[in-house]
Amino acid sequence: MSTAFEGARGDLGRAIRAAARPLELLKSRGTVSLLDQGIVSLANFLTGVLVARSCPKEELGLYSLGFSVLLFCTGIQSAVISVPYTIYSPQVAERERAAYSGSALVHQLALSLLAAAVVGGGALVLDVAGQPGVAALLAAVALALPFPLAREYARQLLFARLRFPSALALDGAVAGLQFALLLSLRRLGLLSARSAYAAVGAACGAGVLLAAMAVWRWFQIRRERVLPDLRANWATGRWALTGGMVGLAGQQLYPWFLAATRGTAEAGALAACTGITFIANPIIIGLGNLLVPKTVHAFASGGVPALARVVRQGTLALAAVMAVVTPVMLVAGRSLLGLVYGDRYLAYGLTVGLLSLSQAVDVVAVPAGCALYAMEKPSAVVKGNAIVLAVTATLGLAFVHLLGPLGVATGLLLGNGLSAAFRWREYARELRARAARPEVSVPSSPARMAAVARRSSR
Repeated sequence: MSTAFEGARGDLGRAIRAAARPLELLKSRGTVSLLDQGIVSLANFLTGVLVARSCPKEELGLYSLGFSVLLFCTGIQSAVISVPYTIYSPQVAERERAAYSGSALVHQLALSLLAAAVVGGGALVLDVAGQPGVAALLAAVALALPFPLAREYARQLLFARLRFPSALALDGAVAGLQFALLLSLRRLGLLSARSAYAAVGAACGAGVLLAAMAVWRWFQIRRERVLPDLRANWATGRWALTGGMVGLAGQQLYPWFLAATRGTAEAGALAACTGITFIANPIIIGLGNLLVPKTVHAFASGGVPALARVVRQGTLALAAVMAVVTPVMLVAGRSLLGLVYGDRYLAYGLTVGLLSLSQAVDVVAVPAGCALYAMEKPSAVVKGNAIVLAVTATLGLAFVHLLGPLGVATGLLLGNGLSAAFRWREYARELRARAARPEVSVPSSPARMAAVARRSSR
């Protein structure tokens, strides 16, 4: 009987462990990070869909212009505050970490107020220039802007502290409240681009308030530390800022070109096409977030052969995703537009297909960019982004004027194609150079490894 009891207990234990495996998987950082990115992307996507379903195309166009401003400001904050904090906070002694966190908080608050003031100033200029619609939109964005910036700062802070479930809870709460507010505005007939940003600001503000009550003990503000910490962060963040801003400008100038040359209704059509195209973004971004540390560690531990292996695996994984997504968008883009955004957008199916193709070209070059960062060649990535910006400001602008949203897709396909070719060429060139100098293929000291890790995060 004892043997039978022990066997039954063993079977029960195995059954319990098998049932717990999904919960253990949810606890893994990569999975939680992917879920979190999915929630953030879904909230942004559904906000655009609600605006499109409830308002004229002009309102969706205005919303997309505001979103481009929000993305640009978030990119600046990430480069000069969040990325350096993520790199340096684990290296700071425990007794000094609260002071460093306090300095980062002061930097974030100052940047938020500056960004809101600049966007508000832009609203005044556009109002004087006779663009009251865009001016009113920017005024609404300026009022809401500090709150989504604070929310993004809070989630990156939680990521840096390895509190991934807490970041997931924060983003889940913000997304739920944001969607509830948007639905209430729609039911009352008050939903517009401006009121959508009011809802976003209110939801983010509530989420940040809850997060602040949980983490306030992490901060200690010392005035004598604020400027020295800012200088140290800038030394790390300047490359991330340069590359990020050039890359964002190459993508986010298109809605403004379209609004200026063809009207905000066409900008709204582009926003709908982009929303459909970026359905796969949570998977793509999640794979990219995992690829960055893998390339760094592979190069640090195994040199060029290990790095090349990770790049090859990452490229195959991303190509496999896009090999499914892009054909679907080329064949069914028109139907998806009608299903999600409504019949007003059915004429833009070809734009969805070309946008997805341009996305695929860019995505499969991400592993090469990660490798260039790991090999301390961030300038090559910046140059690749500059190619996209140069195409946007020249041929892209001409395409937009002639073809509208289809011209945007054409310009992005050309710019991303040239940029991807450049990144792969630079990656292959660097591999050949390091193969000829095997003594520098692997970082030779902990200090060298730390330097590579810092540069890869830019």
